[in-house]
Formats: sequence, structure tokens, C-alpha cells
Amino acid sequence: MSGFQRRITFAPDGLPILAASRLPIDEAIRRLEAGETPARVFGEHPRDLVAAVATAAFGEDGSLGPSLVRRPPDRPGLVASVTEAALAELLPRAQRPIRLTLSAGLLQILDAWEASHEAAQEADDLGERRFSAYWHGIAHRREPDPGNAAYWFRRVGRHALFPALAEDAGPLLEAHGNPRWAGRLTGSQGWDPHAMIELCTRSRPGTDEERLARRLQRLEMAILLEATAEAVGA
Repeated sequence: MSGFQRRITFAPDGLPILAASRLPIDEAIRRLEAGETPARVFGEHPRDLVAAVATAAFGEDGSLGPSLVRRPPDRPGLVASVTEAALAELLPRAQRPIRLTLSAGLLQILDAWEASHEAAQEADDLGERRFSAYWHGIAHRREPDPGNAAYWFRRVGRHALFPALAEDAGPLLEAHGNPRWAGRLTGSQGWDPHAMIELCTRSRPGTDEERLARRLQRLEMAILLEATAEAVGA
């Protein structure tokens, strides 16, 4: 169970609600899209912003999540809620570089590509070294610019999240039944982001390979977003 799921429970009518505040997720998203600030909606439970936005972006368990290639946002009304300026009001004690990095992740899963890329670059310029390069690599993988993505993943190196990502990717790869990709993506060194670039680049829309790549990307984004939120103290 991901950290996001632990913050979510269900009302008697089956609708998902935020466990701490008992606020229905649909209502939280509606209020954000109507222009309410995250600080007003989630002031006592800042991390609920991440859970609500992740739910809106990733969909239900088993869904494919964001596309492999950048596209216009499906929920443009949420974009203003996850900028660094909005997060500064919600998380005033957080250091700006990691707050920018969290913004880069939330913007990326919402397909606000340009804003996400800019936030990741600024976080890197300010010295954030744990997660901004990873989000930067994902951005260029989805651009798609595989060469630039590879550059950023070389900067990422052997990330601390790779063992958990490789382990959690195992069931998805086993269900897909392609031993070639299982060996490439989760070999003896754990998760291989360069093999992931290749899988995403060569996958064609509507194929089993694309569905596998999107499920793996959804998993990767969820694990990275949760770790980024932990680092920012959200």
C-alpha cells in the first residue's frame, strides 16, 4: 500500500475521502479547480494535497496513469494549486529547493510539462540533489528527448529508490510475461532507468508494450512523489 493510499479511506457510499479530514477527494479537487488555495483546503493536513492530486492524476488502481509522451493537461484547473508559490503558502517552513522539487513532481503528473521542467531546473540550480534530477529525467523522457533524459539519469546515478522500484515492478513485469524487459529493467543492479527510456521510446500507442510502460511509469512516479513529499515534510 502506497503512502497516498494510506491517507485515503472510503465513505459509506463508497466514495474516496481523505482519512485525516474526512474531506471527499472529489470535493477537494472541485474546490482547488474553483480557485481555493491549497492552504485553505488542506491547511491542517498539508500532505492531503499530494494524496488528492495524485488520485486525480493517477486514477484508480490498475489504471495506466499519465501518458508516456507529454500532452496538454487533463485537469488544467489544478495546475495553479501545485506551483511553488501555492506550496509556499501551504508549507512555509519547507526549504525552497525541495518545495520546488515537489512542485515539479506534482506538475509533471498533471502534464503541466513546461512548468514542471522549469521547477526541476530551478531546484537543481539551487542545489537540490535527491529528487530534482530524477523529475528532470522523467520530463525529458516524456518530451520525448531520450538523449537528454539519459543525461539526467546519469546524474541521478544509483538512486536510493531503485531497489524498492525494482521490487514493486516485479509483479507488473511478471504479468506482462516478457522476460526480456524483466531482465533489462530489474537486473542484478536493480532498476535500470536507461532501459525504461528505451521501453518508453519504442512503445507504440495501443500495444501491450505501451500499457506495460505506462503502468511502470505510474508506479515510478508514485514512489518518487511519495519520497519527495516525505523529504519536504508534507
